[in-house]
Amino acid sequence: MNKKFSPKDILVPTISLFVIAMCATFLLALVNNVTADRIAAATAAAEAEARQTVFPDAANFVEQENYYEATDAKGNIIGYVFNTASKGYGGDVPVTVGIDSTGTITGIVPGDLSNETPGLGQNASKPSFLAQFPGKAGTLTVVKNAPGDGEIQAMTSATITTNAVVGAVNAAMDMFNDITGGGK
Repeated sequence: MNKKFSPKDILVPTISLFVIAMCATFLLALVNNVTADRIAAATAAAEAEARQTVFPDAANFVEQENYYEATDAKGNIIGYVFNTASKGYGGDVPVTVGIDSTGTITGIVPGDLSNETPGLGQNASKPSFLAQFPGKAGTLTVVKNAPGDGEIQAMTSATITTNAVVGAVNAAMDMFNDITGGGK
């Protein structure tokens, strides 16, 4: 039962597959072209909202190479906003961190937590967890019991995500110290 294939038996499926792949590629490129500006605008708006959330007293944000200067209405620098990330359970955990000119955290906003464990690590965006950060200064550590100065209480069963968020905040604090020499 040795069947010989004719050139037509090979070329017709090959050309058909090539045409289908070309059509799919064209359609994907078209959709990307149509939506790219909307996606970029939505991303920029989300980033601007995060900056304002972590530094509500700022009137403006001046973009620098890898951070933003938060300024008052007169243009005076009142603090900084950093976008950092640290390795979490399901990948990098991005965090936007506001730090005033004295080195005190004004607020944090975690980015996409969809790769963290649902119902556990994704709780890093809850106000009860985020409320631990404003007013803290210096290098933070994670504890499992009642936190003190410079300590953040770990989320139950989500220590990896907690460490990732705190690691990203500490990275922002390191950047702040590099820029300012430790604040005023």
